[in-house]
Amino acid sequence: MVIPWFRWTVLLAAPVLLSPLLFVFDDSAPRCAYVVLIMAVYWTLELLPLPVTSLLPVVLFPLLGIASTNDTAVVYMKGTNMMYLGSLMIALAVEESGLHRRVALKAMLLAGTSPTRIMLGFMLPTAFLSMWISNGATAAMMVPILEAVLAELGLSIKEKTMMMLAVAYSANIGGTGTIIGTPPNLILMEFMTQYTDHPLNFGSWMVFTIPSVLMNLLILWVVLQLYFMRPNPKQLFKKAKVDPESGVTKVIQESYDGLGAMTFHEIGVLGLFSTLVIIWFMRKPGFLPGWAEALQWTTASGSTVSIGSATPTILIVMLLFIIPANPAKDPSGPALLQWDAVQRKFPWGIILLMGGGFALAEGAKVSCLTHQIGAALEGLGHLPPVLILLVLCLVTSIISQIASNTATTSMLVPVVLAMAQSLHINPAYLALGVTLTASHAFMLPVSTPPNAIVFSAGGLAIKDMAGVGAILNILCISTTFLCLHTYAGVMFDLDTVPGWANVTVTKTNMCL
Repeated sequence: MVIPWFRWTVLLAAPVLLSPLLFVFDDSAPRCAYVVLIMAVYWTLELLPLPVTSLLPVVLFPLLGIASTNDTAVVYMKGTNMMYLGSLMIALAVEESGLHRRVALKAMLLAGTSPTRIMLGFMLPTAFLSMWISNGATAAMMVPILEAVLAELGLSIKEKTMMMLAVAYSANIGGTGTIIGTPPNLILMEFMTQYTDHPLNFGSWMVFTIPSVLMNLLILWVVLQLYFMRPNPKQLFKKAKVDPESGVTKVIQESYDGLGAMTFHEIGVLGLFSTLVIIWFMRKPGFLPGWAEALQWTTASGSTVSIGSATPTILIVMLLFIIPANPAKDPSGPALLQWDAVQRKFPWGIILLMGGGFALAEGAKVSCLTHQIGAALEGLGHLPPVLILLVLCLVTSIISQIASNTATTSMLVPVVLAMAQSLHINPAYLALGVTLTASHAFMLPVSTPPNAIVFSAGGLAIKDMAGVGAILNILCISTTFLCLHTYAGVMFDLDTVPGWANVTVTKTNMCL
């Protein structure tokens, strides 16, 4: 939390100290840079609530002659934001039905009763659920269950710390597994829409990220044990005997039994959610024509009316509000998702936060700031791409420890894409590395919502989180490098600059 006097000082001083950008240069690019830098300071230090800072372009872009109010405001609800809005509502329906709790408890029952196997039993369902629903919501659900289990285990303080951090870090890692898992993934996808026929889609993203998620979870499981328990490495993979009469098993079994039989509410939500995942996969599967191409319209003028992922997402959301949760007993009763639940629990701020990032990128584009940044970075062309990526990932990792990963991605990805164009590097190569690194923030409670939730539960010291978090940051960057330079290089042709990456070159001629 920023102390009051510092908050007020920086809140007022930042616009004043950066004001020479408004008067020294007679160009819209420096004026846009003024807005970008103010938002970077406000976002990083959280001088205002993050969604409030995200609204600054609506105020400053028109006043500074960068873009009109209408042109700025419309960017806040792009198709990507609409898709995320819908996916968050579907995730909320999963939570309201209790389906996520059933999945988590069932996975834990299968894990075993030794501390390390219990930890793995928490890590896997946490990571899996974080691929589909908010990682913060996943952590908030798992922590009370973990606390009940810890009360039965009688572990040392270090072992309890290890278990708590396992939940937070698994949620961070799992969020990278799908496009909808965490906002940075969708932010990257939105910025990639400027490239026609780029290779990233729901299916290719999962094919790329699932191996890295599994590797990072294994690394997390091993590192936490070595850091907090320092066991004989041979003991890490030793199979423990499961005692069905243990207190731990009883706690989990009682919680699972308390759910009762699977209800129509859960089945209905699961069915609709599974249908949507299949639709997302089949929109543009790559190995055969997708439904988006088959259903594509052409107007009288010859332009194409494309169907994005937001369209089926919102259709499924509407069905959630239509289908009753218990049609057999109460067909006119509550639906699978109720609007009052959306009003109470929906994280509207994240939609504004993403929109603010898109507005900044649009302003940088129309003011030619993006082009000027790219031109300024051309001097780095003599460096090998792998070194450029390493520097970018390290910078991203440092920033994301103290700033929201959503804000970090919104600030850095447009710069990275401009850099890739200037240096003739595949944009996906740099952007994927930066995006994944932004979500691998393990060192501080403020780094991610799961970190904050686990830390607020009590019993954790920042030195423990920072110590093991620094090790995990480095190792996760290493796995990202490994993936990008092995199978991902073949999947996305990362060693070359493909034709789709050159499409935007002609669009910057007005900035020359």
